[in-house]
Amino acid sequence: MRSQLRPVLAAVLALVLPGLGHLSLRRWGRALLWHLTIIGGGVALFALYDVEPVDPLADPAAVSAAVPPDVALPIALLSLLSALDAYLVGRTVVAERERAATAEAMRRQVERADGDDGAGAGHAAPVAAVSGGDGEAVDVTCPNCGKEIDADLEFCHWCTEPLPWAESD
Repeated sequence: MRSQLRPVLAAVLALVLPGLGHLSLRRWGRALLWHLTIIGGGVALFALYDVEPVDPLADPAAVSAAVPPDVALPIALLSLLSALDAYLVGRTVVAERERAATAEAMRRQVERADGDDGAGAGHAAPVAAVSGGDGEAVDVTCPNCGKEIDADLEFCHWCTEPLPWAESD
């Protein structure tokens, strides 16, 4: 559950300070790029429209009146795009971690299934099951779960059951 909230947290942090959401995802280059784009764009727009500095402590209402919409709108749009990018990158990071954890769990399960018989890594599928007439790999379905798998494998990557053509000692 905690990892599912990470993209949302990154998006909120990106709205608070440009680049902060990407920093929380450890995407240093993207964080710097978004920070420089938004801050640099803001400075350029303020200079282009010749906006006079206003003391926000003296009159808070004067701040919103002093920033023209031609300046505020692009900065707000860039900030929203930065937050969206941080969210999407965060979702990608979570998906990659889940994929890696699943692959590691499958690898451990296969190692446990092979046990101590010494035949774990040296298995090779028979050539007839692996290649077609021209030597290309053939996709087949798992007899246990019925999902499509690669015939080069010795176990189904969906249900982790050993395949019948895998050598057994």
